Amino acid sequence: MLSSDLEKLEGDAKITAAKHVANILQRPDQLERVDQYRRRVARKKASVEAMLKTAVQSQLDGVRAGLTQLQTALVDVKEIKESLEDVDESYKLIFGLSDKLEAVKSENSRHSQLVAARENMKHIFTVPEMVKKTQDYINDGKLLHAHKYLTDIEASRDDLLFELYKQPQQSPTDNNTLKHYFAGAEKLSESLGKQLWLILQRTLSSIRREPTLIVTALRIIEREERTDAIWLKRQDQTGFIPPGRPKMWRERCFSVLRDSAGARIEGNQVEGRLDNKMWLVRHLEITRQLVVEDLRVVKTLCEPCFPPIYDIVNSYVRMYHESIGEHLNEMITQEQIEGNEIVSLMTWLNTYEGAEMMGNPDLKIDVKSLGPLLENNVLNDLQNKYLDKMRNNFQEWMTNSLITDRKDWSKEQEPEADGEGCYNTPLPVILFQMIEQNVQVASFISESLVKRVLGLVIDEMANFSKFFKTELIAYREKHLQARSETRYFIHYMIANVNNCSTFIECISQLKKQFLASDDEDSASHERFQILTETFQKIARDGCGYLLEEIFLDLETFVSELLDLKKWLSQESMAMETILVTVEDYSQDFIHLKPKHYENIICAAQERILLEYMKAILNRKNFYKNHNERKEAAEKMTKDAGNMYALFNKLGSRGLQDDNPFKVIAEMSEVIKLTDTSFLSLEATGIVNRHPDMRPEQLVALFTSRGDINAKDAKQHVMEIMGEEEGQIKVRPNGVFTKVTINNPKW
Repeated sequence: MLSSDLEKLEGDAKITAAKHVANILQRPDQLERVDQYRRRVARKKASVEAMLKTAVQSQLDGVRAGLTQLQTALVDVKEIKESLEDVDESYKLIFGLSDKLEAVKSENSRHSQLVAARENMKHIFTVPEMVKKTQDYINDGKLLHAHKYLTDIEASRDDLLFELYKQPQQSPTDNNTLKHYFAGAEKLSESLGKQLWLILQRTLSSIRREPTLIVTALRIIEREERTDAIWLKRQDQTGFIPPGRPKMWRERCFSVLRDSAGARIEGNQVEGRLDNKMWLVRHLEITRQLVVEDLRVVKTLCEPCFPPIYDIVNSYVRMYHESIGEHLNEMITQEQIEGNEIVSLMTWLNTYEGAEMMGNPDLKIDVKSLGPLLENNVLNDLQNKYLDKMRNNFQEWMTNSLITDRKDWSKEQEPEADGEGCYNTPLPVILFQMIEQNVQVASFISESLVKRVLGLVIDEMANFSKFFKTELIAYREKHLQARSETRYFIHYMIANVNNCSTFIECISQLKKQFLASDDEDSASHERFQILTETFQKIARDGCGYLLEEIFLDLETFVSELLDLKKWLSQESMAMETILVTVEDYSQDFIHLKPKHYENIICAAQERILLEYMKAILNRKNFYKNHNERKEAAEKMTKDAGNMYALFNKLGSRGLQDDNPFKVIAEMSEVIKLTDTSFLSLEATGIVNRHPDMRPEQLVALFTSRGDINAKDAKQHVMEIMGEEEGQIKVRPNGVFTKVTINNPKW
């Protein structure tokens, strides 16, 4: 089968070669290069054959090396097999040797015990004496000598116990006897430990006077640590460990230092809430001073005395940090910290991480690595408790302040005025002094608390604004019931309108001072805006009450404008009285802040203009002849001029761009026309200048002449406005928008 495969491969190769030659020799001129092709193929063939020979030779060398290693391994296997057979034979020969040597083993064990006993003989016989001497050294404060004797006693005990432990059949009686004999060693260890813990409890005071005491205690502790390590290692090997091991005195050392730190923190609280209202402030300040001073001592004096493995500076920092945290949590739980105490504590927490305490540059403490002194849930509970107390205080202060201010509104004297002559009451200043103080305190604690306090302020001010508005309405209603009894109603209403501006200014100042303009909390900005708009609305309502007061006095004279006969009579002083009354009230309104003064003067101007226009269009009796129409037109023009003169004198903002009273003169032109054929032309001019004028108003103006009936007036209006009766058309807002017709004929 192999030969057939070779023949097939040879045939394929010939076919491929033929194709290759055919591709090369496709043109006659390529025959000249046959020798060149032949040499190229010969070189390639020689190269391939050389590579093949090299590969075959390499494979042969590898096979040869493998065969040699297999031969060597075979020889080794045979030798091992023979050795194992010899070992097997040897085991058969010594099968009973263990029983024969049992006596030797027993003798060897007794010999080892005797050697241990002989080596510790001196200590065994002198144990009572050494125990007494060791105790004397401990009492005299010679701790290094005491520890040396204690070490010898423990070494003798441990060696003997170990020999007993190695016995195949251990005797509990021997163990108990030995432990009882060396019982003094454990008592000495406890006594020595008490002395060490007593020294370490006073580390911060001892290190200043007798640093050698601390060093001695640490040397003894570290010796015991090394002995612990030796016995723990031997326990892994033998399973035996002496009684009382490991002592773990280094761990106990840190426990004593930690307890000492906690005692120093708790011990500086010398008074409580009943003794001194500022007890917490005093306690926290003493704690701050104590901790900074202690850590300075640790860094300068303790660090050179303690082994590097103790990392004593960072260890003390952690111990104080944990002790302070535990103490604060205990105070929060047991003392029920409240009110300003919460502020004092949270402010102190900021101080804790600052340069005045843990962040002191002399200490070089990585404060961030310590973690929070109090957990977030504890801080949140404190903040919530503080905010609840603040909310109750706000509600109480705001209510009491408004009640007190409300009583002042009934006084028989004018309210106080500021430097610009504007009336006001102390209410806004009192409230916002309180608010600003609370927000300022919160800013010393954290930005998040400031935002929460601001939210609380907005909520309570929103509630206050409702209460304030209710009181203003009640004040107005009481005044309306007996206007003569509240002599200074106008003055205190002006003061309260001004108070609204003060509230708005204080809100703006609070927002600017404590809420950054680029703050991402857009809801806070929106809530401030809503609160501002609330007080703006109350101020507008207050101005409305003032304006209402004017027209209550003018009610009779405004009604007189509707009576054509009275109005045209020589004795009529209605318009003059109206203008004089407005001017008289304006003397009180100058005590309004400029913005409110401008608003109320503009509102009075608009109201008088509308009332006058309503009178023109709603009179029940009409002019009898041309003379009356002419007289009325002249009086209308005169009244319009007087109104303009008054409000221009009062500085009305509504006269800056245009004269709104000229519409009265325009209406008078329609009334005084002698030729009714020109009515459409005159009226068209009015309609073009006042596109807000409605058809029924123009009909009323025409019919008021007395010489045009309603039917003809409607016809004129349809021609002028191009509207059919009943047609509704959308019109812009203007002066005619607010003028109503009592009995429209359209």
